[in-house]
Amino acid sequence: MLAQLANILRAPDLRKKVIYTLIMIAVIRATAFVFTPFIDQAKLATFMEDAAAGSGVFSVVNMFTGGAFQQMTIGALGIMPYISASIILQLLMVVWPRLEKIAKEGEAGRKKINQYTRYGTVLLAGFQGLGIAVAFLIPNGFNLLGPGYNWLFAFITMISMTGGTIFLMWVGEKISEKGVGNGISIVITINVMASYPSTLQSAVTMVMRGSMAAIWLPLTFLIFVGATILIILIQDGTRRIPIQHARRVVGRRVTQAQTTYLPLKINSAGVIPVIFSGAILSFPGMLLGQFGDQAVSTGFVGFLTEFFAMQSTYNPYTMLDMKMGGIMYLLKSINVWMFLYVVLTVFFCFFYTAIQFNPIDVAENLKKSGAFIPGKRPGRNTSDYIDYVMTRITFVGALFLVVIAALPYLMVISYGQFLGSSSLMFDFAGGTGLIIVVGVVLQTMKQIESQLMMRHYEGFKPTGMRGSGWRGRGSE
Repeated sequence: MLAQLANILRAPDLRKKVIYTLIMIAVIRATAFVFTPFIDQAKLATFMEDAAAGSGVFSVVNMFTGGAFQQMTIGALGIMPYISASIILQLLMVVWPRLEKIAKEGEAGRKKINQYTRYGTVLLAGFQGLGIAVAFLIPNGFNLLGPGYNWLFAFITMISMTGGTIFLMWVGEKISEKGVGNGISIVITINVMASYPSTLQSAVTMVMRGSMAAIWLPLTFLIFVGATILIILIQDGTRRIPIQHARRVVGRRVTQAQTTYLPLKINSAGVIPVIFSGAILSFPGMLLGQFGDQAVSTGFVGFLTEFFAMQSTYNPYTMLDMKMGGIMYLLKSINVWMFLYVVLTVFFCFFYTAIQFNPIDVAENLKKSGAFIPGKRPGRNTSDYIDYVMTRITFVGALFLVVIAALPYLMVISYGQFLGSSSLMFDFAGGTGLIIVVGVVLQTMKQIESQLMMRHYEGFKPTGMRGSGWRGRGSE
């Protein structure tokens, strides 16, 4: 592996791309330390500590922004407004024929869609930045400008956070253009990985103090390795449908019949379903929290708050007043929150796959090119078969997402009371962040390997798979 990595430094243009990407990664992390003006950091730390204790939404948002949200820096919104704008445009393509027509115009259409995405990013970032400023002004008054200047604080906060998001979007696009890998994905991945060192350090500290059993460290590492292997297998897993191309005569040339494959990804929806599920399940707690602390802890509002909480006491373990430990703690996770999380994840997996992949269009393209699936008639029969296969493999992909994404929540709900704040360590064992990190790393390694192959260098392959004439010699 070290020899293959050394080949990157031997190819001058690839070396420049890698160095450029590393520099941009440092710039990405710098946005997490440029504070938004006029915010009292002491009051903010108290507010964030209480908010994080009462809702899991803050920890999720903080993970995607690399800790910038917790400190309210210019990168507090991260790149999520860009992701949200992209998803909204993809949904609009289904219901708005004009937008769908633009998307099918090739390179020109793709540039228009990218431009619309940028406009949507600015609007969403501005709206979210203003919402954060207003949320600060109403309960606690974090601004230091004094009475009568709240509008200035809100304006500066909105501009700062919007500018930070636009800057991250620009950095991501520059990485895609001049660096290695997908820039937007790398921005998210770096922010997710930024919390790993502090989380690991916190876990080790708790073990040394005796507040956490030492067995959790190797156990979490083993689960992390197993989850990573499973993610790699599913992310790269495809169902290949054989495609037969008929013999054709083009001018004086005769194209012989050949067999190819139509690859259908097992998990074509990516991490979008788990992001949507987590966002929707955060709304009940946020809405009920507007009634005040006293209402949330008592009466009907208090009942609803506890009923929809992630660590709700309305579960078989608590309701049956069980005293047993060990594996029986898993009964705590059988509550309304976990049930809704699983159902929503499966639903959005099928929903987003249906938006991205249209079997009718695929069948029509095969028919126009003179290709067909053996044993299936072109047209409706072909589209029905592709839809049938896609439905089955999407179900497998949905189960994969549920298992990996729900694993850290499952462990926190079941065993979180024994680990306290170190329950964040379970993020290593799975969850949305791990799926993103593994997927982006795989994608980036494949791009580097393809560029190494173009320059006659060895890629990231085991030694036993080398060809007899493969010497790692480069040509320029």
